[in-house]
Amino acid sequence: MCGIVGCLALAMDADPDQAWVASATQRIAHRGPDDEGFYSDHDVVLGYKRLAIIDLSQGGHQPMRSADGRYWMVFNGEIYNYVELGAELREQGVVLRSSCDSEVLLETYARVGKDVVHRLRGMFAFAIWDSWTRELFCARDQFGIKPFYYSVDPGPSQGTGAVAGGPVPSPGDGVPPFGPDDWFIPRRRPAGGGRRAAGRNGGATQARRVPRPPPAVAGREPGQPGQPGHPGPVPRRAGDGAGQAWPERLLRFASERKALADPGELRYLDQDALRRYLSFQYVPPPGTLTPPVQVLPPGHAMIARPGGTPDVYRYWRADLRPARVPSDATPRAILDVMRDSVAVHLRSDAPLGAFLSGGIDSAAICALAAEHRPDLLTFTVGFERKGYSEIDLAGETAAAIGVRSVPYVVSPEEFFHYLPQIIWHLDDPMAEVAAVPLWFVAREASKQVKVVLSGEGSDELFGGYTIYHQPGEVRAAEHLPGWSRAPLRRAAALIPAGVKGKGLLERMSTPLRRRYIGNPRHGDLFTGPGRPGPARAYDVTDPVYDQAEAAGLDDVSSMQLVDINTWLPGSILVKADRMTMAHSLELRVPFLDREVMAVAARLAREEKIGAGRGLGGVYAGTTKRALRMAMSEVLPKAAAERAKLGFPVPIGHWLKGDAYGFADRLLREAQTDQWVNREEALDLLHAFRVGDPAVNERHIWVLIVFSLWHQIYVERAYEPLALGWETAQEAAVL
Repeated sequence: MCGIVGCLALAMDADPDQAWVASATQRIAHRGPDDEGFYSDHDVVLGYKRLAIIDLSQGGHQPMRSADGRYWMVFNGEIYNYVELGAELREQGVVLRSSCDSEVLLETYARVGKDVVHRLRGMFAFAIWDSWTRELFCARDQFGIKPFYYSVDPGPSQGTGAVAGGPVPSPGDGVPPFGPDDWFIPRRRPAGGGRRAAGRNGGATQARRVPRPPPAVAGREPGQPGQPGHPGPVPRRAGDGAGQAWPERLLRFASERKALADPGELRYLDQDALRRYLSFQYVPPPGTLTPPVQVLPPGHAMIARPGGTPDVYRYWRADLRPARVPSDATPRAILDVMRDSVAVHLRSDAPLGAFLSGGIDSAAICALAAEHRPDLLTFTVGFERKGYSEIDLAGETAAAIGVRSVPYVVSPEEFFHYLPQIIWHLDDPMAEVAAVPLWFVAREASKQVKVVLSGEGSDELFGGYTIYHQPGEVRAAEHLPGWSRAPLRRAAALIPAGVKGKGLLERMSTPLRRRYIGNPRHGDLFTGPGRPGPARAYDVTDPVYDQAEAAGLDDVSSMQLVDINTWLPGSILVKADRMTMAHSLELRVPFLDREVMAVAARLAREEKIGAGRGLGGVYAGTTKRALRMAMSEVLPKAAAERAKLGFPVPIGHWLKGDAYGFADRLLREAQTDQWVNREEALDLLHAFRVGDPAVNERHIWVLIVFSLWHQIYVERAYEPLALGWETAQEAAVL
C-alpha cells in the first residue's frame, strides 16, 4: 500500500515535470510514511510513498527496477497470490531478490506483458515504464479498490467551462476566450532547454534537489479536453480558422486527486459532474468535479508513449450469470471460497486487525480470520444516541467468536470539528455520512495495527440492500405497457409526502431503469436548489442497464450490476481508501476477490433475496440469503440472521438540534452562489428542521458537503498545511 505519482512527457519538445512530481508525492505523504523514492529520465518521472506491509526491508523500495534493468514500476496495493506467482517465476529460473509482492508483479509483467492483469488476485493501481520501448503501462484492479487519477495537459487552446467564484460564461457573452491553460492557477515549471535539445541517453538523470514551487507563478497546468466528463471541446488553436488541434504535452497521474491540484488552485468545476453529484451523492467515475482530472475506471488499463495520445481500454467487466434455480451446494461453495479469500488476505508482515460492526459482513470476515489469528484485534465505532451505535452488537459478536473488540464513541463535537479535514481527504465531495465514523475508527485502529480487513462489497455481490427486495406488485408492474403507468403516476401525485402507499405507487409507475440509479438515492433524483449542467443521471446508468438487458438479467441482478459499476467504485471504495489511508492504514476487502466474484456471479435470485427459512426459523432479514446460510457454520445465530444496520449516524437529529446553526451559517457563508441558490437552500434546511416529510437529511447533507468542499478546495478558507492535514514539504531528491 502506498501513494504513487508520475509524469510522462507526451510532446517531443516537452520535459517531464520533476518539480510537480516532487511536490505531488509529498502532498500524499499520509499514504506512505515509511519510505519514498523517485525515478527520472528524459521522458518520465515517477514518485512513490511507501506504507511497508509485505517484506518490511528495503527490498520493497520503489520505484522498483526489474532484474534485467528494462522496467521501472510504482505500485499501490497488494497482490494476494504473490506466493503462488512467485513459485511459478522460480520454476522458470527467475531469482527473486526480495519476498515482496511488488517484485513478483514486476517480474511477471516482464514475462507476460500486459496480460499480467488477468493473473493478479488483489487490489492494485500501478504504472510500469518500459525504458527500451519508451512505453508507460498503467492499470487498475477490477473493482476499483485502489485509486488512480490522471490528467493530460494539451497545448494552447480554447475551451468552455464554468469559472469557480465567477459568472458562467456563455456563447455571445463577449467574454475573452479561455482554455484549459486556465484550469488551474499556474505553477513553476523547471528551467531547462527541453529534453530533445539535451539529447537522448536512455538513462536516469542525475539526482538533484527540487524544492516545492510557490503556489502562483509563471507556467501553467492545462487540462484534458476531449475526455469523458470534460466540459470543453478538443483543444483548438485560438484564432486558427482551420481549427487544428494542438498536441498533448504531459500526462500526470497520482493516487489522489489532491496531488494533481492544491486547494485554492481550482479554477473550474464541471457542471455536468455537479448535477450527477446532486443525484448520486458522489461524482460517478470516470469524471470528477474538477476537470481536467479524470479517473482511470476499474478494470481498465492505459498505454501512453512520447509522441502519442494515451489509450485507455477495458480489460475486465463484471459478468453476472445467475442460476435459474437455487442449489443445495451453494452455501458450502460460498463458505469455502470465503475461507480461501480471507486466508490470502491475511498475508502480512505488519500488524493486522479488522473492522467489526453489528452486521453479518464484518462478522463473517472476523470469524474466518480468527480461525488463523485467534488474537485478532477488532475495531468498532458508534455514537452516544440510542439506536445509532453498533458497539454492543459488535461486542456480542466478538465475544462469541473469541476475539477482542476495541470500541470508540464519536461525540457530536468531534464529528463536526474534524469534518473539514475529512472532506479534504475525500478529494471530490461525497455526501456519504458514514465516511465520517469510518475516519474515526480508522484513526483508532492505526494506533495498534497497519492493516485491517473489512466487509465492503458483500452487499453488491450477495444482494444485501433491502431496496433489492421488490414487492410482487412492483415486479408485476414491470410488464405493464407505458400508457397504463400514467394513472398510477397521477394517483401517486395526489398522495401527500410521507403517507403510506405513495412510494409503492411511484415504484409501480416507473420502470426499473428510471427509478433505480444506485443504492444511495434509490432513484429519488435530487437537484434541489442547485444550478447544474444538462447531464442526466441516466447517462451513467443506462449503459449498465443495456448490458443487463442484453444478458437477460433479472431485476435483482440488474440492480447489483448498477451498484457494482457505480456506487461501489464511486462511493464505497473511495471512502474506504481515503478514510483509512488518511491514517496510513491499509484496508483489505476479502469479499471483493476474483474467486469470490466467480461464485457470487452464479447465485440464483432466490439465493440473494427471498423469504428464507433456516437456522431453525425465519431470517430476520431476507437479504444475502445464501451468505447467511453459509456463515451459520461459523457465526452465532443472532449474528448470521441480523438485519443490515448500515452504519447509522444521527446526523438528522443533530441538524435539527445543536448543529442547525452550523448548517445555517455554512450555507450562508460559502461562496457557492454560482452553483447553489442560497435562499432555496436555506428554505430547504428550515423545512427539514420543522419536519417537512418531503425533505430528508440526505437533501441537506449533500448541500452541506458541497459547501464545505467549496470552502476548502475553491475558496481556500482552510489551509491544509497550516492545519496539519498535509505534511510540510521538504526538498526531494530526484
